[in-house]
Amino acid sequence: MEKARIVTRALESHQEGKKRLSGVSLKRFAYEALAKIAEEKEYFLGITGLRGIGKTVLLLQLAEANNGLYFSADDRELRGVDLYDIVKALAEAGHTRLFIDEIHAKPDWDADLKTVFDQNLASVTFTGSSAIQLKTLKADLARRVVLEHLKPAGFREWLGIKKGVHLPPLTLQELLAEKAEITRHTSHANKYLAEYYAGGGVLYGAKTGFYKTVVSTIETIAAKDLSLAKGLDPDTEENFFKLLQIIATSKPMELSYSKIGDTLGKNKVWVMRFLYNVQKTEAIKKVYSCGRATKSTRKEAKYYLPFPYRHALCASLGTMPDIGALREEFFVNHVDCCYLKTGGDPTPDFQYEGKTFEIGGKTKNRRQGADVVVTETLDTSENKIPLYTVGLL
Repeated sequence: MEKARIVTRALESHQEGKKRLSGVSLKRFAYEALAKIAEEKEYFLGITGLRGIGKTVLLLQLAEANNGLYFSADDRELRGVDLYDIVKALAEAGHTRLFIDEIHAKPDWDADLKTVFDQNLASVTFTGSSAIQLKTLKADLARRVVLEHLKPAGFREWLGIKKGVHLPPLTLQELLAEKAEITRHTSHANKYLAEYYAGGGVLYGAKTGFYKTVVSTIETIAAKDLSLAKGLDPDTEENFFKLLQIIATSKPMELSYSKIGDTLGKNKVWVMRFLYNVQKTEAIKKVYSCGRATKSTRKEAKYYLPFPYRHALCASLGTMPDIGALREEFFVNHVDCCYLKTGGDPTPDFQYEGKTFEIGGKTKNRRQGADVVVTETLDTSENKIPLYTVGLL
């Protein structure tokens, strides 16, 4: 493709992208920190994260603030053109601040990016949904790129952007020490909890056909991201969906390699490699058992989903998600915890920052001996805290 056509198409892509900013006035919490890195001339900035969580909108906002040029490496009209040739054509046309979406769509993008850096052709900020590729940057490129991870929007961030409800962040210590006072001032957020279960995590989804869009995103992860993993079978896409459907339609449970293998008809070695690659796409969240595994404790992990995958997958199957699973999923998606269930005497669900937590509905009590009981109510008596407040941490 001639250089003039490359530049023209990139400019068209930029204008098409800017339309996505229509009606979007607020920015992700990560924006300011990422903007500072994007201004650095010593490094390129790469932004990774689960598909569909707003990386493109964030990249467009960064491009607009820096008078840069946005284009998608996945653009159909730019297929067959190496990333280096695109950047060189744009740089020669005076576009030296580039914001490239879905960079992993270009073969040998990492080698081309290294050459762009070494030749000082342009400043590049890029995104990529394929953690399978981006998390394994070659050493020589890693020295030239700051790689930052963007998480799905947590409850507090989602409240601010989607509902205009702006609440300050809390530490666990603040929450436990001042839970009654905090609940009095923030209890209005509790009414949005069910809506977050159903559509949280996604900030810019379609208003109609929302769950179909989410399922389509899951299909893209299977078709484009998992396909990049080495050593996986042709039926990987089908098994990926089966795994997510098992998790989405189940109560919270630990899944052994053998249980997954029996369901998918695969051996343990295949399952271990499969789960390793699925985790890298961030389509599942793995929560490990606390402490060293012994014969009396469960060694297997428990698996959860990012929001709103459980609702979307259950809707596609014509069923409703388990409320207990949604409560636990809310907790584990907001704190880095481990689980404590042993199958013997009643024990709390999770451990976080040295304290144990039991998650449940309004009838949940202290029977499990947890330090903190987390319920969907506004009850702050004894050792109880409202579940929504965990989303403010």
